[in-house]
Order: sequence, then structure tokens, then C-alpha cells
Amino acid sequence: MPQFIMTYHGGSQPKTPEDGKAHMEKYMQWIGGLDAVVPQQPLKGTEVLGDKEITTMMGYTIINAADMDAARAIAQSCPFLEMDNSAMQLSELAQMTG
Repeated sequence: MPQFIMTYHGGSQPKTPEDGKAHMEKYMQWIGGLDAVVPQQPLKGTEVLGDKEITTMMGYTIINAADMDAARAIAQSCPFLEMDNSAMQLSELAQMTG
């Protein structure tokens, strides 16, 4: 089955600890329903190299999905996208042959 990587970009911090807890509970419920190869992997200490301005990647998830349409439906249901200033990039992982 094809694998897809969803990369999380931006996203504002919750206004209160309670908001953060509620968002995390919603996210964990969402991720628990996926066929995730690599569930939520937050990143820290990210550095942007080069001369292009980009939004820092905050983390990623790798999922199994039948095709890009199925992966897009999964990604669009992610609670991360409910956060202010958030975006997600979705890419199919290429199978490398040796």
C-alpha cells in the first residue's frame, strides 16, 4: 500500500493549558483511528538553511492510504489544521529500488 508523509507547518500555541489539553486529546483520538506507519513525530531545534523563506516544519506523520485522494481526505480531517496559522504538506513517498 502506498505511504504518504504529512508534514505540519506553523500553528499557533494554544491560548490556555486547557485548550492545549483539549486539542491534544482530539489529536490523539484522530491519530488512533489511522493506519499510521509513523504516528505524530514532533520536531525540535529546527533550522532553516538556504535563502528561501519557508514556514518551519513542526512535525510529521507517515500513513498508509490507497491513493492520494484517500490520503488527502485523511489529512484534511487532521485537528492540526484547526489551529490558527497552520498548514500541512502531503506527499506520496517514492519507493526506492536498489
